[in-house]
Amino acid sequence: MDPRMKYKAYWYSEDVIVDGIQFRAKVDEVVWLMTRGSQLLPIKYENISYLYSETTMMKRSFYSTGFDGEKRMDTVIEGVKAYEPTDLSPFKHAIFLIQTSKDYPLTVKELDKLQDITILLPTSAVITWGLGIDDTLDDRIYFTLVCSK
Repeated sequence: MDPRMKYKAYWYSEDVIVDGIQFRAKVDEVVWLMTRGSQLLPIKYENISYLYSETTMMKRSFYSTGFDGEKRMDTVIEGVKAYEPTDLSPFKHAIFLIQTSKDYPLTVKELDKLQDITILLPTSAVITWGLGIDDTLDDRIYFTLVCSK
């Protein structure tokens, strides 16, 4: 990665242009989060190492409200759709990391609702996803979305 090149990093609530070294640091953070946070269904480094060759990356994280039947995933989906920019059509890769506590695991119905996010991506997009445990979440879901071009 050439540190003199400029890269686009859509990070949390800020959209910034960063140089190669700063972008590398952001990619390192994402790779660490995704590989360490996905214990139940692991995201392997070799499956996301392509991020180091990308020039545009977006990372957003969303918490659900508390456990109320199927509503947890609904609040995550609403958050993804409401966040600007919500146009995910330019991205060719996506990584989903879903974390819950052991006491309030993800249900099959909640998992099925992920299709409401996948339809925001192009049909040719490659989606990698993982599941993890974080007992500090109690009855909430923590959803991290990473997209790259």
